Amino acid sequence: MSEGVKIDFLGIRVNLITKDELAKNILELALSGKRKVITYLNAHCVNVAVADAEYGRMLNLSDIVYPDGMGVVWASLLLGKPLLERANVFDFSNKLFVKIAETKVKLYFLGGKEAVVRRAVENLKNEFPPINVLGFHNGYFTDAQSKEIIREINALKPNVLIVGMGIPKQEKWVFKHLDELEVNLCWLVGGMFDNLSGAINIAPRWVGYVGFEWLYRLFQDPWRMCGRYLIGNPFFIYRVLQCKIRNLFFW
Repeated sequence: MSEGVKIDFLGIRVNLITKDELAKNILELALSGKRKVITYLNAHCVNVAVADAEYGRMLNLSDIVYPDGMGVVWASLLLGKPLLERANVFDFSNKLFVKIAETKVKLYFLGGKEAVVRRAVENLKNEFPPINVLGFHNGYFTDAQSKEIIREINALKPNVLIVGMGIPKQEKWVFKHLDELEVNLCWLVGGMFDNLSGAINIAPRWVGYVGFEWLYRLFQDPWRMCGRYLIGNPFFIYRVLQCKIRNLFFW
């Protein structure tokens, strides 16, 4: 599998990929990759990449970057380089986890609070009984503890390391230790463990497709999310419009 076609979106290389293609690529890399990295892009990611050049560089080093939010998809249409569709993890994860269970792909979960990641694993095993999660570790550890965690991961030999520590922490940790990790694929999933555990409710699919998933999350956790959405969303729109105007007048 190749990384496929990518477009430049505000300086970030994003894959032209559908949900079904993404699920297929994750499965293929799980079985035959070598230290490959898959992550996602949404409006918040763009804002963080502007402020954190190292994170932006790591996005561009990733093998696959998929469009996680409708804001990015709509903005790509405005900029004349349309992405194919939104590929939020919960748009394709059920089919993917069924295939992972069928093909006996081995997983390791890293990230989240201890109770959250434990419950996420339990719920996944209950919903997809044959699924093989070899182990897990919370995301609250020191740099010194990273070596022990990596030793455990390598000893268990998972095909996929699923990392849910939020951006840019998860990207920085993975790329710092990528050469040490003996896994086929690192799949970076942000807050997926919170959703799998039931700590945060998943927005109905139609809410995501009409572009209001951010509002659904804001109502669930207003104190933590108000800055990201009420300040971050206008900044994202400003950057998109700035790029559009620049393209109109200087191309």
